[in-house]
Amino acid sequence: MLMNTLWGVVGSLMGLLYTGLQVMVPCLPPAPLSNDVITTDVYMGTWHFVAAAAWDEDDLKSFKTTDSSILHIQKGANGTLTATEGYRVGDQCQKNSWSYYISSVTEPFLFRTDFDAFVLIWDGKFINCPSCIIILLVDEDEEASALLFARNEITPDEVIQEFKSKMECVLMDEVLKAPLKKGYCKLDEAA
Repeated sequence: MLMNTLWGVVGSLMGLLYTGLQVMVPCLPPAPLSNDVITTDVYMGTWHFVAAAAWDEDDLKSFKTTDSSILHIQKGANGTLTATEGYRVGDQCQKNSWSYYISSVTEPFLFRTDFDAFVLIWDGKFINCPSCIIILLVDEDEEASALLFARNEITPDEVIQEFKSKMECVLMDEVLKAPLKKGYCKLDEAA
């Protein structure tokens, strides 16, 4: 009970700080989606990887060999979200799966169940793409990247340019677009 109250106070203070920062830096995204919103059917299902942005080019190294990627988000057991990724490297399809805790105590952060990584999720309205999401991933190597996903396989160039512009405004100057030369892997085909 005390932990919930403490996190609630810290969360409220962080929200006020973020609101103040948005006034000073208008290109900051709005507040991340709440866990209650993320777990609705609107955000469940398949998303196609479009582009990634980072503060440091090295933080994008894992994306440089990836031709395409799809992400399937679904509700998991015991208050978790499961994210399953099917991605193509060369001619091979690979598959990864991660679970993230959904908790009001840590909202809006979603911590991976091994606590080695966390994500924040924004809807695509920030870049004028209601059928997109932006996921800020901080991984086990403490590398941060903003990942743009869309519901459709083809994303208009204007959306990618808007993403790039918004990311550059927060000094994420390194942007990598998915090549999409060999097509998307289907999750059931990935190894």
